[in-house]
Amino acid sequence: MNFLNPLFLLGLLAVAVPVIIHLINLQRPQKVAFSTLSFFNELRKSTIRRIRIKQYLLLALRTLAIFFLALALARPFLPPTITGSVSSGESRSVAILIDNSASMSRVGTDGPLIEQAKDIVDRIIRNGGSDDKFLLKTTNINDASNRGFVSANQAITELNDITSVNRGHYTEDQFKGIYEQLKETPGNQSVLYIVSDGQVSQFSSLEEIELEKSEEKSISVQLIKLEKAKQQNVAIKSVSLESQLLSPGSPITLSVELENTGDAAVANQFLSLQVKGEITGQYETSLEPGASKDFLFEIVPDEVGYLSGQILLEGDEVNFDNTRHFVVHIPRQRSILLVNNNQESSSLSSYIAPALEAARQTNARILFEEKQMDEIGQGIWKDYDGLILNGLNNIPAYWHQELRQYVQDGGGVLFFPSEQGGIKSYNQFFSLFNAGRFDNVMGEYGSFETIAKMGELEEGHPVLDGIFNKEENEQIRVDLPSLFYYYHYEPVSSSNNLTLLKAANGDVLLTEQRFGEGMLLISTLGADPGWSNFPVNPLFAPLYYRTILYASSPERGGLMQHQLGNPFEWIEPISETDITLSINETDYKPELQRQANGMKIVYDGKEWEPGILEISAGDQEILVAVNQNIMESYFDTLDQEQWQNMLDDKVYMSEIITASDLSTDKLDEQLRTSVFGKEIWNWFIWIALLFLITETLITRLYKAESTS
Repeated sequence: MNFLNPLFLLGLLAVAVPVIIHLINLQRPQKVAFSTLSFFNELRKSTIRRIRIKQYLLLALRTLAIFFLALALARPFLPPTITGSVSSGESRSVAILIDNSASMSRVGTDGPLIEQAKDIVDRIIRNGGSDDKFLLKTTNINDASNRGFVSANQAITELNDITSVNRGHYTEDQFKGIYEQLKETPGNQSVLYIVSDGQVSQFSSLEEIELEKSEEKSISVQLIKLEKAKQQNVAIKSVSLESQLLSPGSPITLSVELENTGDAAVANQFLSLQVKGEITGQYETSLEPGASKDFLFEIVPDEVGYLSGQILLEGDEVNFDNTRHFVVHIPRQRSILLVNNNQESSSLSSYIAPALEAARQTNARILFEEKQMDEIGQGIWKDYDGLILNGLNNIPAYWHQELRQYVQDGGGVLFFPSEQGGIKSYNQFFSLFNAGRFDNVMGEYGSFETIAKMGELEEGHPVLDGIFNKEENEQIRVDLPSLFYYYHYEPVSSSNNLTLLKAANGDVLLTEQRFGEGMLLISTLGADPGWSNFPVNPLFAPLYYRTILYASSPERGGLMQHQLGNPFEWIEPISETDITLSINETDYKPELQRQANGMKIVYDGKEWEPGILEISAGDQEILVAVNQNIMESYFDTLDQEQWQNMLDDKVYMSEIITASDLSTDKLDEQLRTSVFGKEIWNWFIWIALLFLITETLITRLYKAESTS
């Protein structure tokens, strides 16, 4: 325990006053014999002892009351930790972590939160000692705030350059860096101030932080929480694609989710889609607090490559989350290899080649080449985006390793069985991908006798979504094919298996098995009329065309996006080593790591803000949308219990100081004691009052002079 006003300890001399008075009262008067008072000689000795006990007890209570009042005037306090303390005259190393995230741009009753934070930091610095050194850091990296310990004047200069930025937050990294720097500073104790709006999402990462405690010194942490700015806020939570089957001239649908993260209902806000600088769609919206809603925008790309734009929200008070960038990659033509059996094993012809040929004549999205099994050479697979293994009696074992690697690296394989196929050979092939097995055959090939019907089609998969031109809630109406013959398929229960088509009795007809970056699609039906009347059904050609289109996507089709706060890591199938990243008119040189499947592009991206990132690699240009984390839009704040639970077992954590609840003088006092510890003078006042009350009660109730 230490004292902020040690001079008042001189008041302890007042403890001598009741002792002196007591001693004076003990002086015995001169004895004079007086016959008429002789009856007092009969006073019992026990009564005299009670009087003396009462006197000593009152003396002790009065002395203790004065003692504790004197201590209270000296303003005692507990040091921040039990391992040491800092005197007010000692040079200190003070670290300050300033929350400069996007949420700090909000405006409170005393102005923007970031300006309130800077005002508090300015007072911390100016109230420091002349020899104190200061370290300023920000949660969302700011170039002006990442130097070492500096003098007060230099710290104020750095402080003036700090602004609120819409970047990824690195609270955990910054906190850990400050902690390590404080461990190396002189002195046996250091303090870290955190000035923030107390956003839970900003500090949740601290729960998992790993700190190595210092044995030489103690480090205390003080959170100074700003006012909770009450503002309406609606955030663009996410942008997603309704379908992954993308090509020029075909409509694509963007699904945009809005969420009201504020405490009040909003109305008459406008959500717009902007492409190439022009508004191409707009909605008016109203949302209750905590509610979310999806909106659909349709775009028709006119060429392959990258389609970029923005989702804009108008009429909202908080601006930083009212824009969300997007980039949709429209892949180039798919190159498909159709592999057939060496000789015709059936009098009935497969309908796969005619379906692909019709697609090629009406749509330039795929290019396909047809080969027989004996024309397949080593390493041929890598030249194609997708493979169709059509009616092979068996899968050669020497293909296994190459096909497995092909799928793992992102290739797609569509398998059709032969009516003369070897189940053992098929199952060995499926086992490469943990893709289940054939265990039986159903019906008779070429009998044209119906053993089952195809089950009802269910949307929810990219192959089936959008294949029918219908209203949103309209039921699919199609003449379901009859089945004559098929293999019975048993999936592996623990695998990532998805059924696209099934029979009315529940048997699988077409299933998808993801493996690595690619997929294997297994049909239990062959592609000729001996299996079913499906090949002559109008659904056959578009369904299998979309299936192979879905499976053969070697490029990053769909949304290209990166979230701030995470390192940027991107893999492209290129060998180019002269790569530049450009965002918001600033260029960056990334780290490159050559890998088997291309070049890995790595950059920390700490200085990036939302925008469209351009990756330039020779003649190739790749676009990626960069957006903030939606967690920035949730303004729930830490309470004392949450704060204590975060780091309580790692560092000493003072109680939260809520700046908006304190006057200027009171805040300065709180900031000062946060360095020295917690003032406990009020404890001593209550103890002194307790002694005085006890003294009064004893004086009134304890009648030691009475006899019995």
